[in-house]
Amino acid sequence: MTAKIITVFNQKGGCGKTNIAMHLGGALGRRKKKVKIIDADPQNTATRWHAQAKDEAPFPARISNLSGLGAALHREIKADLDNFDYIVVDCPPSVDSPIAGSALLVSDLAVIPVVPSPADLWAAVAAKKLAAQAQATNPDLKAVVVFNMVQRTAMAKGALDVMAEDEGVPVLKSQLGLRSAYRECQVMGGTVHAVPRAGAAVAEVEALVDELLNELK
Repeated sequence: MTAKIITVFNQKGGCGKTNIAMHLGGALGRRKKKVKIIDADPQNTATRWHAQAKDEAPFPARISNLSGLGAALHREIKADLDNFDYIVVDCPPSVDSPIAGSALLVSDLAVIPVVPSPADLWAAVAAKKLAAQAQATNPDLKAVVVFNMVQRTAMAKGALDVMAEDEGVPVLKSQLGLRSAYRECQVMGGTVHAVPRAGAAVAEVEALVDELLNELK
């Protein structure tokens, strides 16, 4: 067993990094994969989310809080490669932090969440640049953009069109919408799969996981 490593990062806070990291890790765990989520964000949202789960309904992936490791994070990730199928890293909201750069050194896939708004599009430029820098050392690293908290508006479509112009960092077809289920599941300590009447959100998550797994082939 050699884990595939997926790092979720961006320069800007509020783009939904933790939501994507937890749903990616949780959905893979529900598929009977052995998954570890690394909470590398000092805000520790992923750790608190995970802790909300009840004993009879544990979160379907393990979690480790490694936000204090900084530039040494990649060494801890490499130490666990033989123990998991997937390792998902939730980075802090800053490309200036050494954490994202360290994680990308050993990652197979970099996921850049973007909310379709001008500020997020501008912030994504720095994230793409960091991914390109990491690829110079880690040529097997792939980078993709995932649109998150999407509302069906003209602005969202325009943002998608702008991001799609960058062929070096493709935009995935799968998107996560702006849905209350993504907030409700945090209180429950689970994924949207456990939220009543959240079928649309579940379908979004499963489609995203399928597309990301295809990128890892």
